[in-house]
Amino acid sequence: MIGIPQATFPEGVLRPDEAASIPYVQLAEHLPLPDTLELVVAPLFCDDFDALEMIETLGSAGYRRVLRIVAPKLPNRQIVLRELRSHAVRQGITLEMVEEA
Repeated sequence: MIGIPQATFPEGVLRPDEAASIPYVQLAEHLPLPDTLELVVAPLFCDDFDALEMIETLGSAGYRRVLRIVAPKLPNRQIVLRELRSHAVRQGITLEMVEEA
């Protein structure tokens, strides 16, 4: 997870070496991401970055897996999802979007 400081991982579901939650400013220290990394989770927007910046950063670093964007309830979710996916597909990233719990 990137840029979601309040995120927690369900106990017993993941080993500590399988998941991490980092601030966006530390992402560069972790690039390139390991080939075994299957999923990156990030917010639609926050103080440090937005989803488009995340797509570009990950794509430029060679990440070609799934990016799950966590978004607030949106009035027209499909328009936002379509726009993000159009950018993600150009980077070779599969994009999912879920609403905040």
